[in-house]
Amino acid sequence: MAVTLTDTINYSGALYTKTDETTRLLDAIYERGREGGRRETNSVEFVLAGSYEMDEPTQPNISETQSLTAPPPETTEREQESNVVQIFHRAVAVSYMKQSNFNALGGVNLANATNNVPNELDFQIGRRVSQMRMDLNHTLINGVYQYTKGSTTIAPRTRGILQALVTNKFDGSADPFSKNMVNDVLMNSIKNGLDPAGLEIWLNPDMMDLITDTYALLPGTNQPATRTEGGIAYSTIFTSYGEVSINWDTQIPTAKLLFLSLGQLAVAEKPYITDEGENLGVLFYEPLAKEGASERGQLYGELGFDYGAEWHHAILENVH
Repeated sequence: MAVTLTDTINYSGALYTKTDETTRLLDAIYERGREGGRRETNSVEFVLAGSYEMDEPTQPNISETQSLTAPPPETTEREQESNVVQIFHRAVAVSYMKQSNFNALGGVNLANATNNVPNELDFQIGRRVSQMRMDLNHTLINGVYQYTKGSTTIAPRTRGILQALVTNKFDGSADPFSKNMVNDVLMNSIKNGLDPAGLEIWLNPDMMDLITDTYALLPGTNQPATRTEGGIAYSTIFTSYGEVSINWDTQIPTAKLLFLSLGQLAVAEKPYITDEGENLGVLFYEPLAKEGASERGQLYGELGFDYGAEWHHAILENVH
């Protein structure tokens, strides 16, 4: 249904709109992710990593006589990890009357008041883009994998980081959160291949006090070099394996700490190529056929999550 005069009222004054347009993890990936946080794919399914396992190291015990006979052959099996892009699709329509009524104001109007949104169609397109970014940010964290190859009726759904983490998955329910608990997660994850260099801890903002309360009690940390009066707000903590940044995103469930290697993360983008060979980009807007007295269009994109090998990251659940 098209936006009409009765749907959205024109207001004057500074446009301080209450919104929840935070996409902190997505923004961090585009800022600090692998190769600019983007990887291009030309298929729905794309490869994340290839993996294999080796035996525990032992000291060989082979005599000269035994060496005259070849040992039994061994085989190393390989596995391939993959994920998929999924469709992000939204439409917008604005009536001619609403689009041309930008000088009519509602609400409190003073002298020389003007409308904040002189072009209603541009405003509505911008909000749809913001919503799609929010949807993508949520999906990168909470996405549940679904893919049936060749099906046109079952939607492909990309796997988010919470579902992806299997190798380095730890339960913190037995004991209160502590510095030792963080060090144990890192120690065991390093044994599985995680590189602590550049690691970041991501959590729900309601967990920030738990971090602060825990580390503020440790000797040498209750008076940092720079602080604000009345309290301490940690942006980094020191572990047995180096300094780790602390970041938050509202879409991360509470009681979970994500240990993420941002340098391994990227958004998988599948560009759309027309029959004529024109590349319309990854997330593009195109007008739709006229339907009555309105301007109509759609936004379309295919995006997914490339988190690399999942053992580059870790998760601590049931934190308290």
